[in-house]
Amino acid sequence: MLSSILAKTAINIIDVSAADSQGMEQHEYMDRARQYSTRLAMLSSNLMHWKKLPLLPSLNNQPHQVLASDPVPFADLQQVSRIAAYAFSALSQIRVDAKEELVVQFGIP
Repeated sequence: MLSSILAKTAINIIDVSAADSQGMEQHEYMDRARQYSTRLAMLSSNLMHWKKLPLLPSLNNQPHQVLASDPVPFADLQQVSRIAAYAFSALSQIRVDAKEELVVQFGIP
């Protein structure tokens, strides 16, 4: 399990310390730049799906506007409550099954 976590982490990490490495070829730089650009484009396209909602009025400056504004739709309150219940249920079911030591001592003289 630890090896799997380390492998997934190694795949998803951008090693900026290796950018100045002399062992890296020009085509490797270009491949990584293309890969990072693709990842960024994918992530930014996912963000575009969120619709822009109007900002809530500041409670500190205009409390009467907040009190006079339309109430939050009941469906939205239900969705937030349902998501919170799912999150609570998921977190309460997390269990750690320790099978081996994660930290070991090296034989340093």
